[in-house]
Amino acid sequence: MAQAKALVIIADRYHEPGYIKEGLGPVFAAENVDAEFTEDVKALSAKNLRGRQLLVIHRDGMIWPNGYDQPYVMWMTREQEQAVADFVRNGGGFMPLHNSIAIYPKDGPYREVCAGHFIFHPAVETFTVHIINKKHPVTQGAENYELTDEQHFVECDVDRVELLSRSHSETHGESHDGWAYEYGKGRVCFLANGHILEAIKHPMYQILLKNAVQWCLRRT
Repeated sequence: MAQAKALVIIADRYHEPGYIKEGLGPVFAAENVDAEFTEDVKALSAKNLRGRQLLVIHRDGMIWPNGYDQPYVMWMTREQEQAVADFVRNGGGFMPLHNSIAIYPKDGPYREVCAGHFIFHPAVETFTVHIINKKHPVTQGAENYELTDEQHFVECDVDRVELLSRSHSETHGESHDGWAYEYGKGRVCFLANGHILEAIKHPMYQILLKNAVQWCLRRT
């Protein structure tokens, strides 16, 4: 298995980098991926994506250049959106995780590539993730699992993706939890879990993450 190179954009006001690295690091190590973790959103560029086979984003779209007492702005520029779209269209793999579809532009290439957008989440609680497509390579070996995490409620372009999983809580109901599809020559897999370390390290979620890496890199 040849080593792949990944750019991994992580961390924001509500998600510190340490736990993300601790949760995702073993996934990349197990799948022989040389992952460059960065908190610098400016690292997302067409130039930095050259020579890489995988892009992973685990952070929201907000920054506060004037301090947290001032309104946020969205950091992703249209040029960066287009860089992501071109990267995937030309054969790259893309894994938007957890809040990577939250507070991003809804009318441009990034939203198109992600095939979904965040709506809201309640407080951390225990809910169940149901695997609804057991034939897809990303779900191989995964079973339904109970998770304590943020349950993200999202919109999804169900007409152009393969749905993988749904979340369900007695309090708030159901939402799409994971999907995958091909965009141009590349592949995209969204997985919604990951607000806390225990969620990322859940054995079933680790299976999904490893499978998603393999699938996005066309190793399966």
